[in-house]
Amino acid sequence: MCIMVLSAGAAWANSAQTSWEGQNRAGIIITDETCPLIVESELLTFDVQEFPENYYRSKEEYLSYQGKVTAEYTFHNPADYEVTATLAFPFGNEPDYAYDHNPDTEVRERNTDTGKYDIAVDGEKISSQLRHTFSYRYGQFDLEKDLPRLADGYMYDWFYNPDMKVTKYVYEVSGVDEDAYSAADLAFLWKADRSTRRVFLEDHSGLKNSEEGMLLSSWAENGKDKVVYIIGKLPDEPIEWKFYENGACTDEIAGSITLVETTEMTLKDFVKSYWTEESGVSETDWYNAVITQFNLSDFGQGILSTDTSLDVSENLMRWYKYDITLGPGETIVNTVTAPIYPAIDGGGKVPVYGYEYLLSPASTWADFGKLDIVINTPHYMLDSSLKGFEKTESGYALSLDGLPEGELEFTLCSEEKPGIAGRTGGYIIAVPLIAAAPGLLLLFKRRRKTE
Repeated sequence: MCIMVLSAGAAWANSAQTSWEGQNRAGIIITDETCPLIVESELLTFDVQEFPENYYRSKEEYLSYQGKVTAEYTFHNPADYEVTATLAFPFGNEPDYAYDHNPDTEVRERNTDTGKYDIAVDGEKISSQLRHTFSYRYGQFDLEKDLPRLADGYMYDWFYNPDMKVTKYVYEVSGVDEDAYSAADLAFLWKADRSTRRVFLEDHSGLKNSEEGMLLSSWAENGKDKVVYIIGKLPDEPIEWKFYENGACTDEIAGSITLVETTEMTLKDFVKSYWTEESGVSETDWYNAVITQFNLSDFGQGILSTDTSLDVSENLMRWYKYDITLGPGETIVNTVTAPIYPAIDGGGKVPVYGYEYLLSPASTWADFGKLDIVINTPHYMLDSSLKGFEKTESGYALSLDGLPEGELEFTLCSEEKPGIAGRTGGYIIAVPLIAAAPGLLLLFKRRRKTE
Protein backbone atom coordinates (compact mmCIF):
# COMPACT_ATOMS: atom_id res chain seq x y z
CA MET A 1 0.00 0.00 0.00
CA CYS A 2 1.32 3.44 -0.92
CA ILE A 3 0.83 6.15 1.68
CA MET A 4 1.03 9.73 0.45
CA VAL A 5 1.98 12.31 3.04
CA LEU A 6 2.23 15.99 2.18
CA SER A 7 3.77 18.14 4.88
CA ALA A 8 2.72 21.68 5.56
CA GLY A 9 6.27 22.68 6.43
CA ALA A 10 7.50 24.05 9.71
CA ALA A 11 5.56 26.68 11.70
CA TRP A 12 4.55 27.41 15.28
CA ALA A 13 2.20 29.26 17.53
CA ASN A 14 1.55 31.26 20.66
CA SER A 15 3.62 33.78 22.55
CA ALA A 16 6.86 33.82 24.52
CA GLN A 17 9.16 36.47 25.91
CA THR A 18 12.89 37.01 26.03
CA SER A 19 13.74 40.44 27.49
CA TRP A 20 12.03 43.77 28.03
CA GLU A 21 12.38 47.39 29.02
CA GLY A 22 9.95 49.94 30.40
CA GLN A 23 10.12 53.57 31.42
CA ASN A 24 8.40 55.36 34.26
CA ARG A 25 7.11 58.91 34.21
CA ALA A 26 10.43 60.22 35.46
CA GLY A 27 12.20 58.78 32.41
CA ILE A 28 13.94 56.05 34.37
CA ILE A 29 14.48 52.81 32.44
CA ILE A 30 13.16 49.81 34.36
CA THR A 31 14.20 46.21 33.80
CA ASP A 32 13.48 43.06 35.76
CA GLU A 33 13.81 39.32 35.42
CA THR A 34 10.09 39.00 34.76
CA CYS A 35 8.22 41.04 32.19
CA PRO A 36 5.13 42.71 33.72
CA LEU A 37 2.82 42.00 30.78
CA ILE A 38 0.36 39.19 31.33
CA VAL A 39 -1.99 37.31 29.04
CA GLU A 40 -5.39 37.55 30.69
CA SER A 41 -6.96 35.23 28.12
CA GLU A 42 -6.54 33.76 24.67
CA LEU A 43 -9.25 32.78 22.22
CA LEU A 44 -7.91 30.38 19.61
CA THR A 45 -10.29 29.88 16.69
CA PHE A 46 -9.77 27.45 13.83
CA ASP A 47 -12.02 27.93 10.79
CA VAL A 48 -11.79 24.75 8.73
CA GLN A 49 -14.75 24.72 6.38
CA GLU A 50 -12.65 23.14 3.65
CA PHE A 51 -9.48 21.09 3.28
CA PRO A 52 -6.63 22.16 0.99
CA GLU A 53 -5.93 20.40 -2.30
CA ASN A 54 -2.78 18.29 -2.53
CA TYR A 55 -1.90 20.11 -5.76
CA TYR A 56 -2.76 23.55 -7.14
CA ARG A 57 -2.65 24.38 -10.85
CA SER A 58 -2.59 28.13 -10.39
CA LYS A 59 -1.73 30.74 -7.81
CA GLU A 60 -5.34 31.95 -7.85
CA GLU A 61 -6.61 28.49 -6.90
CA TYR A 62 -4.08 28.22 -4.10
CA LEU A 63 -4.94 31.65 -2.69
CA SER A 64 -8.65 30.84 -2.79
CA TYR A 65 -8.18 28.26 -0.02
CA GLN A 66 -9.96 29.69 3.06
CA GLY A 67 -8.77 27.59 6.01
CA LYS A 68 -7.49 29.90 8.74
CA VAL A 69 -6.73 30.28 12.44
CA THR A 70 -7.12 33.36 14.62
CA ALA A 71 -5.36 33.91 17.92
CA GLU A 72 -6.89 36.67 20.04
CA TYR A 73 -4.69 37.66 22.97
CA THR A 74 -5.90 39.96 25.74
CA PHE A 75 -2.75 41.61 27.10
CA HIS A 76 -2.67 43.60 30.34
CA ASN A 77 0.08 45.81 31.74
CA PRO A 78 -0.21 45.84 35.55
CA ALA A 79 2.86 48.06 35.94
CA ASP A 80 2.75 51.80 36.64
CA TYR A 81 4.86 52.61 33.59
CA GLU A 82 4.41 52.40 29.81
CA VAL A 83 5.92 49.49 27.93
CA THR A 84 6.53 49.15 24.19
CA ALA A 85 6.88 45.57 23.03
CA THR A 86 8.39 44.24 19.84
CA LEU A 87 6.82 40.90 19.05
CA ALA A 88 7.67 38.22 16.53
CA PHE A 89 5.16 35.95 14.86
CA PRO A 90 6.79 32.89 13.19
CA PHE A 91 4.65 31.27 10.52
CA GLY A 92 7.06 29.03 8.64
CA ASN A 93 7.33 28.03 5.00
CA GLU A 94 4.44 27.73 2.65
CA PRO A 95 3.30 24.08 2.52
CA ASP A 96 4.56 21.50 0.04
CA TYR A 97 1.30 21.78 -1.85
CA ALA A 98 1.54 25.54 -2.29
CA TYR A 99 1.58 26.88 -5.84
CA ASP A 100 5.07 28.31 -6.16
CA HIS A 101 5.93 28.13 -9.85
CA ASN A 102 5.36 30.61 -12.67
CA PRO A 103 5.28 28.66 -15.99
CA ASP A 104 5.69 31.88 -18.00
CA THR A 105 9.03 32.83 -16.45
CA GLU A 106 10.21 29.47 -15.02
CA VAL A 107 10.72 31.27 -11.72
CA ARG A 108 9.63 29.90 -8.36
CA GLU A 109 7.31 32.30 -6.62
CA ARG A 110 7.67 32.76 -2.88
CA ASN A 111 5.57 34.37 -0.17
CA THR A 112 2.49 34.33 -2.38
CA ASP A 113 0.18 34.03 0.63
CA THR A 114 1.46 36.89 2.80
CA GLY A 115 -1.60 39.01 2.01
CA LYS A 116 -3.72 36.52 3.93
CA TYR A 117 -2.06 37.37 7.25
CA ASP A 118 -3.50 40.08 9.44
CA ILE A 119 -2.27 41.64 12.69
CA ALA A 120 -4.45 44.05 14.65
CA VAL A 121 -4.66 45.81 18.01
CA ASP A 122 -8.13 46.58 19.35
CA GLY A 123 -9.58 45.96 15.90
CA GLU A 124 -7.21 48.29 14.04
CA LYS A 125 -4.73 46.74 11.60
CA ILE A 126 -1.12 47.60 12.44
CA SER A 127 2.02 47.56 10.33
CA SER A 128 4.43 44.64 10.43
CA GLN A 129 7.73 43.65 8.87
CA LEU A 130 8.28 40.39 6.99
CA ARG A 131 11.46 38.66 8.17
CA HIS A 132 13.23 35.36 7.43
CA THR A 133 15.60 33.02 9.25
CA PHE A 134 17.20 29.71 8.34
CA SER A 135 15.37 26.64 9.54
CA TYR A 136 15.43 23.20 7.96
CA ARG A 137 12.06 22.74 6.31
CA TYR A 138 11.05 19.71 8.34
CA GLY A 139 12.92 20.57 11.51
CA GLN A 140 11.43 21.18 14.92
CA PHE A 141 11.12 24.69 16.32
CA ASP A 142 13.50 25.49 19.17
CA LEU A 143 12.88 28.83 20.84
CA GLU A 144 16.41 29.13 22.23
CA LYS A 145 17.99 28.45 18.81
CA ASP A 146 15.54 29.96 16.33
CA LEU A 147 14.79 33.28 18.00
CA PRO A 148 18.43 34.53 18.12
CA ARG A 149 18.66 33.99 14.36
CA LEU A 150 16.22 36.86 13.92
CA ALA A 151 19.03 39.42 13.96
CA ASP A 152 18.86 43.06 12.93
CA GLY A 153 21.66 43.67 10.45
CA TYR A 154 24.45 41.20 9.73
CA MET A 155 24.65 38.64 12.50
CA TYR A 156 27.83 38.34 14.55
CA ASP A 157 29.85 35.19 13.96
CA TRP A 158 33.27 34.36 15.39
CA PHE A 159 34.56 33.24 11.97
CA TYR A 160 32.38 34.66 9.22
CA ASN A 161 32.08 38.37 8.52
CA PRO A 162 30.58 40.11 5.45
CA ASP A 163 33.87 41.60 4.21
CA MET A 164 36.11 38.52 4.46
CA LYS A 165 37.65 37.22 1.25
CA VAL A 166 36.25 34.32 -0.74
CA THR A 167 38.29 32.83 -3.61
CA LYS A 168 36.49 30.93 -6.35
CA TYR A 169 38.33 28.36 -8.47
CA VAL A 170 36.78 26.89 -11.63
CA TYR A 171 38.34 23.72 -13.04
CA GLU A 172 37.54 21.84 -16.26
CA VAL A 173 37.63 18.02 -16.35
CA SER A 174 38.93 16.01 -19.33
CA GLY A 175 40.78 12.81 -20.20
CA VAL A 176 38.57 10.38 -18.24
CA ASP A 177 37.81 7.04 -19.91
CA GLU A 178 34.08 7.16 -19.20
CA ASP A 179 33.43 3.88 -21.06
CA ALA A 180 35.76 2.02 -18.73
CA TYR A 181 34.89 3.98 -15.58
CA SER A 182 31.22 4.92 -15.54
CA ALA A 183 31.37 5.94 -11.88
CA ALA A 184 34.68 7.79 -11.95
CA ASP A 185 35.36 10.34 -9.23
CA LEU A 186 37.94 13.01 -8.62
CA ALA A 187 39.01 14.29 -5.22
CA PHE A 188 41.44 16.53 -3.40
CA LEU A 189 42.97 16.31 0.05
CA TRP A 190 42.00 18.93 2.61
CA LYS A 191 43.54 19.47 6.00
CA ALA A 192 43.18 22.87 7.59
CA ASP A 193 42.76 24.81 10.77
CA ARG A 194 39.07 25.75 10.64
CA SER A 195 39.83 29.00 12.44
CA THR A 196 41.55 30.33 9.31
CA ARG A 197 39.65 28.94 6.32
CA ARG A 198 36.64 26.95 5.12
CA VAL A 199 36.12 25.09 1.84
CA PHE A 200 32.96 24.52 -0.20
CA LEU A 201 32.96 22.16 -3.21
CA GLU A 202 29.94 22.45 -5.49
CA ASP A 203 28.46 19.05 -6.45
CA HIS A 204 30.29 17.57 -3.49
CA SER A 205 29.37 13.87 -3.50
CA GLY A 206 31.57 12.27 -0.88
CA LEU A 207 33.95 12.67 2.04
CA LYS A 208 36.58 10.17 3.15
CA ASN A 209 38.92 10.29 6.12
CA SER A 210 42.57 9.50 5.51
CA GLU A 211 45.81 9.68 7.49
CA GLU A 212 46.75 12.91 5.72
CA GLY A 213 43.38 14.64 6.04
CA MET A 214 39.94 14.51 4.40
CA LEU A 215 39.29 13.61 0.76
CA LEU A 216 36.52 15.70 -0.83
CA SER A 217 35.20 13.97 -3.94
CA SER A 218 32.83 14.65 -6.83
CA TRP A 219 31.76 12.95 -10.06
CA ALA A 220 34.40 13.07 -12.81
CA GLU A 221 32.69 13.94 -16.08
CA ASN A 222 34.57 15.19 -19.14
CA GLY A 223 33.74 18.76 -20.06
CA LYS A 224 32.15 19.50 -16.70
CA ASP A 225 33.31 22.33 -14.48
CA LYS A 226 34.26 21.77 -10.86
CA VAL A 227 33.90 24.81 -8.64
CA VAL A 228 35.69 25.23 -5.31
CA TYR A 229 35.31 28.16 -2.91
CA ILE A 230 37.84 28.86 -0.18
CA ILE A 231 36.51 31.19 2.49
CA GLY A 232 39.20 33.05 4.39
CA LYS A 233 42.96 32.51 4.24
CA LEU A 234 44.25 30.53 1.25
CA PRO A 235 46.23 27.34 1.89
CA ASP A 236 50.00 27.43 1.40
CA GLU A 237 49.82 24.86 -1.41
CA PRO A 238 47.34 24.86 -4.33
CA ILE A 239 44.62 22.21 -4.50
CA GLU A 240 45.89 18.92 -5.97
CA TRP A 241 43.28 16.74 -7.66
CA LYS A 242 43.44 12.98 -8.24
CA PHE A 243 41.13 10.72 -10.26
CA TYR A 244 39.66 7.47 -8.96
CA GLU A 245 37.78 4.49 -10.35
CA ASN A 246 34.75 5.21 -8.15
CA GLY A 247 33.58 7.00 -5.04
CA ALA A 248 35.63 4.75 -2.77
CA CYS A 249 38.65 6.80 -3.88
CA THR A 250 41.11 3.90 -3.56
CA ASP A 251 42.16 2.98 -7.13
CA GLU A 252 43.60 5.87 -9.13
CA ILE A 253 42.91 6.28 -12.86
CA ALA A 254 44.04 8.70 -15.56
CA GLY A 255 42.39 12.08 -15.96
CA SER A 256 43.12 15.73 -16.40
CA ILE A 257 41.85 18.86 -14.69
CA THR A 258 42.68 22.42 -15.67
CA LEU A 259 42.22 25.61 -13.68
CA VAL A 260 40.34 27.94 -16.03
CA GLU A 261 39.21 30.75 -13.73
CA THR A 262 40.09 32.37 -10.40
CA THR A 263 37.84 35.03 -8.90
CA GLU A 264 37.93 36.92 -5.61
CA MET A 265 34.87 38.34 -3.88
CA THR A 266 33.59 39.26 -0.45
CA LEU A 267 31.63 36.79 1.63
CA LYS A 268 28.63 39.11 1.40
CA ASP A 269 28.64 38.90 -2.40
CA PHE A 270 29.30 35.15 -2.30
CA VAL A 271 26.25 34.31 -0.20
CA LYS A 272 24.04 36.52 -2.39
CA SER A 273 24.56 34.28 -5.44
CA TYR A 274 20.89 33.21 -5.43
CA TRP A 275 19.37 36.24 -3.71
CA THR A 276 17.09 38.65 -5.58
CA GLU A 277 15.12 41.65 -4.42
CA GLU A 278 12.01 40.05 -5.93
CA SER A 279 12.29 37.15 -3.45
CA GLY A 280 10.80 39.30 -0.70
CA VAL A 281 13.74 38.40 1.57
CA SER A 282 15.95 41.22 2.81
CA GLU A 283 19.63 41.10 1.90
CA THR A 284 20.70 40.82 5.53
CA ASP A 285 18.17 38.10 6.34
CA TRP A 286 19.43 36.08 3.36
CA TYR A 287 23.05 36.55 4.43
CA ASN A 288 22.24 35.52 8.00
CA ALA A 289 20.35 32.45 6.79
CA VAL A 290 23.27 31.26 4.64
CA ILE A 291 25.76 31.80 7.47
CA THR A 292 23.50 29.89 9.86
CA GLN A 293 23.42 27.02 7.38
CA PHE A 294 27.22 27.11 6.99
CA ASN A 295 27.62 26.66 10.74
CA LEU A 296 25.05 23.86 10.89
CA SER A 297 26.62 21.99 7.96
CA ASP A 298 30.29 22.20 8.98
CA PHE A 299 31.82 18.72 8.88
CA GLY A 300 34.88 19.79 10.83
CA GLN A 301 38.27 20.90 9.54
CA GLY A 302 36.38 23.73 7.85
CA ILE A 303 34.58 21.50 5.32
CA LEU A 304 31.02 22.46 4.40
CA SER A 305 28.87 19.37 3.93
CA THR A 306 27.25 17.94 0.82
CA ASP A 307 23.91 19.40 1.98
CA THR A 308 25.22 22.96 1.84
CA SER A 309 23.51 25.20 -0.71
CA LEU A 310 23.76 28.89 -1.51
CA ASP A 311 20.05 28.75 -2.35
CA VAL A 312 18.38 28.63 1.07
CA SER A 313 14.90 29.57 -0.18
CA GLU A 314 13.51 26.11 0.61
CA ASN A 315 14.60 26.44 4.24
CA LEU A 316 13.48 29.91 5.24
CA MET A 317 11.16 30.32 8.17
CA ARG A 318 9.00 33.41 7.83
CA TRP A 319 8.25 35.82 10.66
CA TYR A 320 6.30 39.00 11.16
CA LYS A 321 7.72 41.60 13.55
CA TYR A 322 5.57 44.38 14.96
CA ASP A 323 5.27 46.74 17.92
CA ILE A 324 2.55 47.20 20.52
CA THR A 325 2.44 49.76 23.35
CA LEU A 326 0.61 49.42 26.65
CA GLY A 327 0.31 52.30 29.08
CA PRO A 328 0.22 51.85 32.86
CA GLY A 329 -2.68 49.56 33.75
CA GLU A 330 -3.81 49.33 30.11
CA THR A 331 -5.41 46.29 28.50
CA ILE A 332 -5.39 45.64 24.74
CA VAL A 333 -6.57 42.89 22.43
CA ASN A 334 -3.96 41.73 19.92
CA THR A 335 -5.37 39.59 17.09
CA VAL A 336 -3.31 37.52 14.65
CA THR A 337 -5.01 35.79 11.71
CA ALA A 338 -3.27 33.37 9.36
CA PRO A 339 -4.06 30.58 6.90
CA ILE A 340 -3.86 27.12 8.44
CA TYR A 341 -2.13 24.44 6.38
CA PRO A 342 -2.53 20.87 7.63
CA ALA A 343 -0.34 17.90 6.86
CA ILE A 344 -2.19 15.55 4.50
CA ASP A 345 -2.17 11.77 4.92
CA GLY A 346 -3.58 10.18 1.78
CA GLY A 347 -2.96 6.58 2.78
CA GLY A 348 -6.55 5.72 3.65
CA LYS A 349 -9.82 5.54 1.74
CA VAL A 350 -10.20 9.26 2.36
CA PRO A 351 -7.46 11.74 3.35
CA VAL A 352 -6.82 12.62 6.99
CA TYR A 353 -5.62 16.13 7.88
CA GLY A 354 -3.33 16.84 10.82
CA TYR A 355 -3.03 20.19 12.62
CA GLU A 356 -0.55 21.30 15.26
CA TYR A 357 -0.46 24.48 17.33
CA LEU A 358 2.31 24.95 19.88
CA LEU A 359 1.09 26.22 23.24
CA SER A 360 4.23 25.83 25.36
CA PRO A 361 6.01 29.09 24.35
CA ALA A 362 3.28 31.04 26.16
CA SER A 363 4.53 29.66 29.48
CA THR A 364 7.27 32.29 29.47
CA TRP A 365 4.80 35.14 30.13
CA ALA A 366 4.46 36.47 33.68
CA ASP A 367 0.98 34.97 33.86
CA PHE A 368 -1.40 33.26 31.49
CA GLY A 369 -5.12 33.14 32.17
CA LYS A 370 -7.97 31.38 30.44
CA LEU A 371 -7.56 29.55 27.13
CA ASP A 372 -10.56 28.92 24.89
CA ILE A 373 -10.16 26.77 21.77
CA VAL A 374 -12.87 26.75 19.11
CA ILE A 375 -12.74 24.60 15.98
CA ASN A 376 -15.41 25.64 13.49
CA THR A 377 -15.73 22.79 11.02
CA PRO A 378 -18.35 20.49 9.47
CA HIS A 379 -15.80 17.66 9.52
CA TYR A 380 -15.06 14.98 12.11
CA MET A 381 -12.35 15.23 14.76
CA LEU A 382 -10.65 11.84 14.86
CA ASP A 383 -8.16 12.51 17.61
CA SER A 384 -6.72 15.28 19.77
CA SER A 385 -3.76 15.63 22.12
CA LEU A 386 -5.96 17.62 24.54
CA LYS A 387 -8.86 15.80 26.12
CA GLY A 388 -12.22 17.35 26.84
CA PHE A 389 -13.33 18.79 23.49
CA GLU A 390 -17.11 19.03 23.31
CA LYS A 391 -19.15 18.74 20.12
CA THR A 392 -20.98 21.97 19.29
CA GLU A 393 -23.34 23.11 16.53
CA SER A 394 -20.38 24.67 14.69
CA GLY A 395 -17.73 22.04 15.45
CA TYR A 396 -15.77 21.53 18.67
CA ALA A 397 -14.82 23.61 21.72
CA LEU A 398 -12.61 23.37 24.79
CA SER A 399 -12.12 25.80 27.71
CA LEU A 400 -9.10 25.61 30.01
CA ASP A 401 -8.06 27.57 33.07
CA GLY A 402 -4.47 28.22 32.05
CA LEU A 403 -2.03 26.50 29.75
CA PRO A 404 -2.19 22.71 29.47
CA GLU A 405 0.79 20.40 29.42
CA GLY A 406 2.00 19.70 25.90
CA GLU A 407 0.92 21.07 22.54
CA LEU A 408 -2.37 21.08 20.65
CA GLU A 409 -2.55 18.45 17.93
CA PHE A 410 -5.72 17.23 16.27
CA THR A 411 -6.84 15.41 13.14
CA LEU A 412 -9.88 16.06 10.96
CA CYS A 413 -11.53 14.00 8.25
CA SER A 414 -14.64 14.22 6.08
CA GLU A 415 -15.68 10.78 7.38
CA GLU A 416 -16.02 9.69 10.98
CA LYS A 417 -14.30 6.34 10.37
CA PRO A 418 -12.08 6.70 7.32
CA GLY A 419 -10.31 3.34 7.61
CA ILE A 420 -7.37 2.27 5.44
CA ALA A 421 -7.60 1.01 1.89
CA GLY A 422 -7.44 -2.79 1.99
CA ARG A 423 -8.01 -2.93 5.76
CA THR A 424 -10.92 -2.62 8.12
CA GLY A 425 -11.19 -0.23 11.01
CA GLY A 426 -8.71 2.30 12.34
CA TYR A 427 -6.55 4.80 10.47
CA ILE A 428 -2.93 5.81 10.13
CA ILE A 429 -1.69 9.29 10.89
CA ALA A 430 1.75 10.11 9.56
CA VAL A 431 4.09 11.69 12.09
CA PRO A 432 5.16 14.29 12.69
CA LEU A 433 2.00 16.22 12.00
CA ILE A 434 3.21 19.74 11.23
CA ALA A 435 0.73 22.45 10.35
CA ALA A 436 1.33 26.07 9.48
CA ALA A 437 -0.28 27.57 12.54
CA PRO A 438 0.70 31.10 13.55
CA GLY A 439 3.09 32.00 16.30
CA LEU A 440 3.75 34.99 18.50
CA LEU A 441 7.01 35.62 20.30
CA LEU A 442 7.96 38.62 22.38
CA LEU A 443 11.39 39.77 21.29
CA PHE A 444 11.95 42.67 23.62
CA LYS A 445 10.21 45.61 25.19
CA ARG A 446 11.51 49.11 25.03
CA ARG A 447 10.60 52.74 25.57
CA ARG A 448 12.71 55.62 24.35
CA LYS A 449 13.63 58.23 26.87
CA THR A 450 11.98 61.58 26.19
CA GLU A 451 13.70 64.88 26.74
